[in-house]
Amino acid sequence: MAEEWILITGGSRGIGQELVTHLLPEWNIVFTGRSEKDIIRTQSSAQSMGTSTWVKGIRCDGKDEACVERTARWLIDEFGAPAAVIHNAGMTNDALHIHQTAQDWRDILDNNLISVLNWNRQLLPAMMTRGKGSVVLMSSVTALKGNSGQTAYAASKAAMMGLSRSLAREVGRFGIRVNCLAPGLIAGDMVQAIAEPKLKALRKNIPLRRLGQANDVAQATAFLIGEGSSYLTGQTLVLDGGLSA
Repeated sequence: MAEEWILITGGSRGIGQELVTHLLPEWNIVFTGRSEKDIIRTQSSAQSMGTSTWVKGIRCDGKDEACVERTARWLIDEFGAPAAVIHNAGMTNDALHIHQTAQDWRDILDNNLISVLNWNRQLLPAMMTRGKGSVVLMSSVTALKGNSGQTAYAASKAAMMGLSRSLAREVGRFGIRVNCLAPGLIAGDMVQAIAEPKLKALRKNIPLRRLGQANDVAQATAFLIGEGSSYLTGQTLVLDGGLSA
């Protein structure tokens, strides 16, 4: 059994679930989610892989500061500082800018940004004491290219890039790296809801002429938390098939 463990927020479905199953052979994994049903399904699927590593799903909403504090304290007491934290949890709530309210923005910022702060405040001190580690923030190509109806989402994802650059400077001397991953159009539930004619037009806009897959994101994440990126920090890796080129 490997000694080191990593945290994946929002790991109970979609890209998060792919992160869990892809990274499990190399790492012990704790993942969070909001739905007990999704958590149980993901954990059962991961455990059936028969790896020598372990996986634990925990119900915890990152914007709930008290829940994060309790969970993080237990994890550190039980397993020590994490080797990596992957901030994958988030939401979109698309709408035209003039139709959004301040509360709409607060919901998105709380889910996509404040949750990152809540986890970092609890876990980074232990990682700094440990003297090494990696933090990955799941941003989006929307922060670079823009997308109608996603002003709040784009703002939150662009903020992640600024956060990662500044945080990288703060914690680099403790051996901790902080980077962003900015996926483009990734096949999944949201893409399946797009009408085929529109989806065809979207694919034509991508130089590689295909949608990204959840496994593409998982492989890039594995690189960002692994030894192969040991001299990479404060950067944003754009994974969009050339969409933003």
